[in-house]
Amino acid sequence: MFITVAGEDDKFCGQLERLLLCESHKVSVIKPLAEVGRVLQGSAPHLLVLVPDAAGRSVVDLLGAVRNDSGLRRLPILCINPRGGGADGVAYLDAGADDFVNRPFNPHIFLARVRTLLRRRVWSGDLEQDEATILRCGALAMNLLARQVLLSGRPVVLTRLEFDLLAFLVRGADQVFSRSDILEAVWNYPQDVATRTLDKHVETLRRKLGAVGAAIETIHGVGYRLAPSALEMKRA
Repeated sequence: MFITVAGEDDKFCGQLERLLLCESHKVSVIKPLAEVGRVLQGSAPHLLVLVPDAAGRSVVDLLGAVRNDSGLRRLPILCINPRGGGADGVAYLDAGADDFVNRPFNPHIFLARVRTLLRRRVWSGDLEQDEATILRCGALAMNLLARQVLLSGRPVVLTRLEFDLLAFLVRGADQVFSRSDILEAVWNYPQDVATRTLDKHVETLRRKLGAVGAAIETIHGVGYRLAPSALEMKRA
């Protein structure tokens, strides 16, 4: 999906951009906020993420302007609430935002809110799912918006971290990833997560994948990789 992040805080907008890119979305960044209306006229995204400054200036007016534009009226908008106060978040909702996330920033909550807003557009028939939201590898299919996994048409129930781990390996199918690479991509804070935590999740994931659990190969002294050939054999 195509997502636009708009805000004045370059560092924070960059963090959001990296998170969204890791989820396989296409991302554009707009600065300053005053340019949002003009830029969106040229290419409306599937979702707009607004990042107000610490004082939240101009965001309410901006939301009103977007909602008054007939071409942007159905555009989902997610606001980042810089001060974390409930009153500020309510003001954004009243002005036209669809949802908000408070700072301090929680990446997992942010990505879950993004998925929810995109999923609503897909389920309403307003959007079709694209390659960014469906991952396929052999007999395995992953719906990133619905957080669903099918193996040869059979649903597989995974926890959030198991799903994120499998999605990361599927995106990089046949590539070897070090443990530190995986911990950073899936857990976000590798320094706080022991290697045995990753190994335990891999073990559980293999068990849940049944006969094709061997598709997740251990590369001794390095880390793990997902071998597409094992999944293709299951399909045959």
